[in-house]
Amino acid sequence: MSRNSRNTYALRRPGRRTAVAAGLVLALGLGVSAQAVAHAAVPAAPAKASAKASAEVRSISGFNGDVVTQVADFYGAYIDAKDAPRGPDKALAKALRAHYLTPAFAKKLTAWEKKNKADGLLRAQNVPTRWTVSEGSKGLEVVVTLTFGGAGESPTTKTRFVVELEPVDGIKGIRTTSTAPAKASAAVRSVSGRTGDSVTQVADFYGAYVDAKDAPRGPDKALAKALRAHYLTPTLAKKLTAWEKKNKMDGVLRARNVPVDWTVTGDGESREIAVTHSFGGGESPTTTTHLVVKADAFKGVTDIRTTSAR
Repeated sequence: MSRNSRNTYALRRPGRRTAVAAGLVLALGLGVSAQAVAHAAVPAAPAKASAKASAEVRSISGFNGDVVTQVADFYGAYIDAKDAPRGPDKALAKALRAHYLTPAFAKKLTAWEKKNKADGLLRAQNVPTRWTVSEGSKGLEVVVTLTFGGAGESPTTKTRFVVELEPVDGIKGIRTTSTAPAKASAAVRSVSGRTGDSVTQVADFYGAYVDAKDAPRGPDKALAKALRAHYLTPTLAKKLTAWEKKNKMDGVLRARNVPVDWTVTGDGESREIAVTHSFGGGESPTTTTHLVVKADAFKGVTDIRTTSAR
């Protein structure tokens, strides 16, 4: 499954994503000091990141500012919040809605939920086991398909709706549809996720975190804080805060700026997931960092370390 990295219908101005090569870090774990990588030699990429896709290894990619990617970031993180192992994460769900929904639609959604006694974003009272976000027929529309049940739980059912977006303000409406999206191809973008899967969760985390850091009206500190509280273990969160104070940059991204493209690769079993960030791309020389994220579907992210940069 892939979050394709280019969409002509971007929500954000590309000028916000200027690369700062000197702001990237080459650090082996949290305890090692940062090193500049402006002219670093080109090392080999992590084995998992460069491995060819197989039935076991999956790769999820996204482009900062792409509407399909952003709706996938939102729904992925929102489902994670609703299906948290220790119970629904109401703080994260609230922060996500505040960031991605227009105020007018958020108000309508609250009224709909009060009347229908169900979650207005999922159009259900429970949480899906799988989800897919596909490119719609119009530039600022995407199709969301949610699958409920399966895996021996109950008969599988699907709901499908169209999500409409404003160029800057976010999601402005949801309407149900019976029309299936076009089959994914080189020309039709599609993103899929699995509830409770560690690879999906890391992609949800990084996608939504990048959106929060690169919000049109400035960084959304409330969402970034809620995401870190949900996905990071308390021990790692404490280490990251100390690391950031020492290195003067974001410990999740290992940079002072925001990536343009990102890719998350893993098999969901090794608990080590490769995250690749590309900075620049047409605006300035492209710089790439390779991170290894240790994650558990129940505990969360336990470690982040940089393996290489170029």
